[in-house]
Amino acid sequence: MNTIIQTYQLTKKFKEDEVLKPLDFSVKKGEICALIGKNGAGKSTLFKILAGQLFPTTGEIQLFGKSSKESENEKKRMGFMIETPAFFPDFTAVQNLEYFRIQRGVVEKKRIYEVLEIVGLANEKKKQFKDYSMGMKQRLGIALCLLSNPDCLVLDEPINGLDVEGIMEIRRLLLKLNQEKNITIVISSHILTELKLLATRFVFIKDGVIVDDLSKEALEEKSRKQILLTVDDSVKAAQLLERAYADIQFKVLPNQAITIQNHVESSGKINRLLVDNGVMVKEFRIEALNLEEYFLGLVEGNKHD
Repeated sequence: MNTIIQTYQLTKKFKEDEVLKPLDFSVKKGEICALIGKNGAGKSTLFKILAGQLFPTTGEIQLFGKSSKESENEKKRMGFMIETPAFFPDFTAVQNLEYFRIQRGVVEKKRIYEVLEIVGLANEKKKQFKDYSMGMKQRLGIALCLLSNPDCLVLDEPINGLDVEGIMEIRRLLLKLNQEKNITIVISSHILTELKLLATRFVFIKDGVIVDDLSKEALEEKSRKQILLTVDDSVKAAQLLERAYADIQFKVLPNQAITIQNHVESSGKINRLLVDNGVMVKEFRIEALNLEEYFLGLVEGNKHD
C-alpha cells in the first residue's frame, strides 16, 4: 500500500512549549484516518506543518514518498482545509471558486462546476455565500480543496458547529470521495461518535504524542459490548459459566458483580442458565464502552480494561 504522508521524528516548539514531541505518523493510500485529541493536543499544528503554513522545529515530512525539499509538486496533490476559508460574502459559489481558481493557477474552468456537483452545491447558482447555512459553507470549503483534483484531503474539524443534518451531509460526501474517487482523507474532530461512522483508522494524540493508533476493527474490539450482571453468589455463577462455555471471557468484580466480554449474543441463555441453577440475578444488562469513554480514558489517563 502506498504511503501518502510520512513524518519522521517531527517536533514543533513555540518558545519553550513543545507542542509536537518527536512524532512518527503515516497515512496510507485509501485510508480515512481520524486524528483525535483535545484542544491543544497538537492536531492543528501537525496539519499546518503538513500544509506548509508552519515549519517543524526538527524532523522530516515525506509526501508521496518525496521529502519536503523535493515535494512541491506533491503538495499540489494535497487539499487542505485547516481554517474555514475566507470566502467573499457577496459572491456566489461559482464567483468564489473562480477567484481561487485563477489565484491557484487551475487551468480548467469547468473544474468549478465539477466540484460544485460533487459537493452538492450545483443548484445554488444565485445564492450568495453570506446566505449559506453552516453545512453549505463547509461543503464549499471542501469544493475549494477539490479544485486542484487532489489525491489526499486534510480536514481540520470540518464538522465543528454543524447540526445533525449538516454532519450527515459532510459524512456522506467524504465517504463518496473516498469510495468513488479513491481520495485519501485525514480528518480531525471532537465528535468522536461521528468519526466512528466515517474513519477506517483512529489515531489518538495527547500533548503532542500519539498515544494509540487503531484500525476500525481494533477499535470495535475495544469498544465492544459486554454483559454486566450482579448476582447473589458470584463464585457459583463463575463455575456455571465456565462449565457451559469453554471459551468464556469474564471478570469477577467486587460486590458480586461479573462482566462477560464474549457470548453477548447469548445473553438470554446465560440469564436462564444462572436462574435455573439457583443463582439469583439482581441486575443484568448489556453495556458498551463507547468511543467517547475510550478516548477520555486515553487522553485523561483513566484506564479502561
